[in-house]
Amino acid sequence: MEKDLILTCDAGTTGCKVSVFNAGGDALFAVRRDYPTLYPRPNWAEQDPDRILSAVFDGIRELLQQVSAQRIACVGLSGTMNGCIPVDEEGHVLHPNIIHSDSRTGAQVEEIGRVINKYHFYTLTGNRLDTHYTLPKILWFKENLPEVYRRARWFMNIKDYIYAQLTGRPGFTDYSDASLTTALDINNKRWASDLLKELHIDAERMPRILAGHDVRGRTTRSVYYRTGLITGTPVAIGGGDGCCTARGAGLADPGSAYTYIGSSAWVSQIQDHPVLDPKARIFNYLDADGRACHVTGTVQTGAAAFDWMLHNVMGSREAPLDISRVENMARQVAPGAEGVLFLPTLMGSRTPYWDPNTRGVLMGFSLYHDQRHIARAIYEGIAFALNSCVQIISEYGTPITSMMLAGGGARSGLWPDVLAAVFGMNTRVHKAPGECTSLGAAILAGVGVGLFSSYEAAASVVKARSSHTVNPAWQKTYTEVYPIYRDIYERVRPLTDRIAQLGIGG
Repeated sequence: MEKDLILTCDAGTTGCKVSVFNAGGDALFAVRRDYPTLYPRPNWAEQDPDRILSAVFDGIRELLQQVSAQRIACVGLSGTMNGCIPVDEEGHVLHPNIIHSDSRTGAQVEEIGRVINKYHFYTLTGNRLDTHYTLPKILWFKENLPEVYRRARWFMNIKDYIYAQLTGRPGFTDYSDASLTTALDINNKRWASDLLKELHIDAERMPRILAGHDVRGRTTRSVYYRTGLITGTPVAIGGGDGCCTARGAGLADPGSAYTYIGSSAWVSQIQDHPVLDPKARIFNYLDADGRACHVTGTVQTGAAAFDWMLHNVMGSREAPLDISRVENMARQVAPGAEGVLFLPTLMGSRTPYWDPNTRGVLMGFSLYHDQRHIARAIYEGIAFALNSCVQIISEYGTPITSMMLAGGGARSGLWPDVLAAVFGMNTRVHKAPGECTSLGAAILAGVGVGLFSSYEAAASVVKARSSHTVNPAWQKTYTEVYPIYRDIYERVRPLTDRIAQLGIGG
């Protein structure tokens, strides 16, 4: 039987998607398993890697009831970035994954800042010194859970943990996840050993780096018993979700970009080198094979802010409003939401403010306004936040030549038009917005086993299901409203800082 299919596992923030793709880039089957995020303290966010692994195994087993395991040529992996999972020599988890949205490491960021100038850190790693990244989380373990740190052989991201459990090969990662730990010298593409030494972190605790299409790992017999995957099936180490989404969105030429609207949201452009913003508002990470570079701005809470409003403002947790109804309400209000504005910083801010104290703001409403205005403001507020990323990338990178939309939010009938008007450029919606990251993982794995000749050649399988042109009237309104939105942060920052000093506000 011909091995003509690729199975992928994408471990996202809220759940794992297991999919099967053909060489034409079509998702033939997909299943999803959800899992929780725990918030044990304010600004903490953790997940259980073994619960995620069980979701992966369950998903694979269900998929292989629909397609023969004999047809699986390779397994491709993707997952959330910026995490920190300490594992021992055998690859056993020693502590829950401290995930990307966790910002507990303020003291450790200050400590790193005493060792290296913040701008030198930015030029070394391509990333600013910030609480969300892996390096300060490793220091947090060292200082707060020294026994866990002592026992830790490697600090890994979630897709690397899944790779270890599928292949019996712990301690490997790819260039994209490695570079977004902020422990990598992004220019020389190796661990920043001098910085790690100054922080008294053993560089040997960092995983060994492979190209994302490396398929030397093979599934073990125990995986066969748990999932039905044929023993010895090649497993590509894969890439972080941002990197895989870029490839799944068809990015190939420098200047091409995509916007992803998921729990978090971001804008990313592919370049052949890191792009440094003097204010360090955008960040860089390598492509899965270490050749290209992804220049990115991130909105910490994208669809997560939308969902929070859906459950707590537009309805209740027991009876949230249906998304289609909310979108219909938003359509009944003109662009600009008649003065209602929403700042979607419900768990701090990354691009452009990088401020963990920032909190969400809903303002401009009066007794005249109703839920329709709030609904419109939610869509526009998240679009404005993404526009901040677009503007900085365009200023310091190169002009954005194309914009693909991906993620669950791209399925919206409204957001693509709003984003086109806010960005001032036409947008295209991916043919399968929810499969974009998984498709990227499939591309990496497909290159590894020869189903695709290169990442760039595989971009030809990526298609758009719709195109959205700029509405000039909407664009004019948003050009006038966006500067007001942009000023909200500076106006409320003194207040949110004061709230943080009181130790209240979550």
